[in-house]
Amino acid sequence: MRKHPSRIFAAVAAAGLMASLSACQVKPGEYRIYKITSLPVQMGADCGVNPDPRDSTTFFGAQSIQIFATDADDFFLEYGDAVLIGSRSGTDYTFEGDSVQVDDPIDGTTVTQTRSVDVAIEIKGYKITGQVVDFTSTTCGGNCDGIPTTQCTITGSFFGTEIKDVELERGV
Repeated sequence: MRKHPSRIFAAVAAAGLMASLSACQVKPGEYRIYKITSLPVQMGADCGVNPDPRDSTTFFGAQSIQIFATDADDFFLEYGDAVLIGSRSGTDYTFEGDSVQVDDPIDGTTVTQTRSVDVAIEIKGYKITGQVVDFTSTTCGGNCDGIPTTQCTITGSFFGTEIKDVELERGV
């Protein structure tokens, strides 16, 4: 009979727990694909849109997203047509992307369009949940007659699952 069966059991249980926790983490060189369902987005009051309160839907949006890591600190999310850079803390991931486009439509006028996207994701086993905030704004400097200053914050959430045994095919 073994002297310390409880220590052996504890070691085996810890190894199993560590294996299940590591399944939640995307490691460098890995590429994980998730099928997600998006709940209807919420337009912020700053968007200037007044949705009709009688409108409703039980249809959800569906898409696939991918997460990959280049090293222990840099994670990437393929989300729609964009790739966002992010980081991980345990089973939580945060991704962000910003774009700024500056135009000079006429002399003395500068129009700046800004977009920021933030995605927060939690992965537990094969389950994924997340929240998205998409902020856009347009500002004008100089002769701005007829060019409005606008901003809009859109928020949404999603849930889904990891797709196993899938290979991506992309043209080069």
